[in-house]
Amino acid sequence: MLPDTPFDTIAAVSTPPGEGGIGIVRLSGPESFAIIGKIFHPYKKNAVSGGFRTFTMRLGCVKQGERTIDEALVSLMRAPHSYTREDVAEINCHGGAVAVNEVLRCVLASGARLAEPGEFTKRAFINGRIDLAQAEAVLDIVKARTGRSLDAALAQLKGGLSEKAKGIAESLKEVLVALEASIDFSEEEDVPEASPYRLVQRISSAVRELDALIASYDRGKVYRDGVLTALVGKPNVGKSSILNAFLKFDRAIVTPIPGTTRDVIEEQLNLGGVPFILADTAGITESENPIEKEGVRRSLAYIDKAGLVLLVFDGSSPLDERDIEIALAVKGRLHIPLLNKSDLPLRFSKERLFEKTGVGPDFVLISAKDGAGLKDLESRMTDCVVEGRTGGDYSLMVTNTRHFTALSRAREELAHSLDAIAECAAPAGRDTRAAASNPAAFPEPELVAYDVRSALDVLGEITGEVTNAEILDAIFSGFCVGK
Repeated sequence: MLPDTPFDTIAAVSTPPGEGGIGIVRLSGPESFAIIGKIFHPYKKNAVSGGFRTFTMRLGCVKQGERTIDEALVSLMRAPHSYTREDVAEINCHGGAVAVNEVLRCVLASGARLAEPGEFTKRAFINGRIDLAQAEAVLDIVKARTGRSLDAALAQLKGGLSEKAKGIAESLKEVLVALEASIDFSEEEDVPEASPYRLVQRISSAVRELDALIASYDRGKVYRDGVLTALVGKPNVGKSSILNAFLKFDRAIVTPIPGTTRDVIEEQLNLGGVPFILADTAGITESENPIEKEGVRRSLAYIDKAGLVLLVFDGSSPLDERDIEIALAVKGRLHIPLLNKSDLPLRFSKERLFEKTGVGPDFVLISAKDGAGLKDLESRMTDCVVEGRTGGDYSLMVTNTRHFTALSRAREELAHSLDAIAECAAPAGRDTRAAASNPAAFPEPELVAYDVRSALDVLGEITGEVTNAEILDAIFSGFCVGK
């Protein structure tokens, strides 16, 4: 949490740890330029506070006293034209833990305070450069795993979700103004009575827009967090070989000996812009070996928590009771049945498995050995995620659970107001539309105004117009220091 007086000067390393060509130390606050003036000595004698133009860089050295710490390029960005809308300075020194941390220590010793996680972005929000949804998009950009997840985060950073929420809020404000006018000036003859039919139209339109945003959440969350995909089957059906074939390197140990995989191995994969988290699980079988039993327990647990199950069978071996038991355990979960080892003669009965379990009969035939069928499997996997759509408009998706919850709550508040109208219509057997056209059937405007006002407050939580310190702390604690 920021201190009571947030306008002190903060500093942090803004580049990831480890060796690299450049390491950046960022400062923000009223003393940024003064601190640079103390420690930075440009090779060309330009006064930092006067002749150093904003958005330009100067080459020089960083010194603490008489000791030279590093050679660096320094850039200044004067308020309000900066990331935080404060005076910002960035020291571009040599990458590597020692050089960049020595520069940071020098900056802190000269009067700056070490920034907290996400504090630069938090100041950008507090100073009005971005709203809260845009601030959260910054973190989504940093954590984007695929091009599509990056596109979704960039759309949110540009204000896509914020503008949509504000547009809905503006429409609801007009509803609220009409309602409050009819409440406050009900005795005034020159104040027009609120039209129930028009108000219902506007509330219903807002509900439809909220429904569209809410419906985008499942797909949006997938692009943000990835799909946990479990490879499940008996020992030695080729689960680890399939994982290796996807990754195009030997991540998992593969041997002819059943039970080689004793634990779950997870790897990330990008298929058509969709991030998948592939989990190679231990073969499900009966065993008295305590290690193998624990592996089986974990495999069964992954079936329960996976968003998608790749149910693997050995196409070169006959169907047995263990295959049937595993298929029944997966039934009801989103799954794709696979017949591996298609390079060998087929001995597996797909029809009998379907008769016994209902799993199939649309199998994907693959050979992890030579990669045959792998492209078909990739297409089936992405189709499962996007419900058969491999394209579409990804410019505005709700990816954040906090936003989804707020939108759902706002929709619920508006539904209350429409339900109240419907209840008034019910005794006379009329629908909401008919009731709205009859002012006598319209409920007390105070009740509808309360629900609309509540929905507006909830929508304000998305952009940060309505918020509190606890929400802000929870959001920005997920950022890295220096962002």
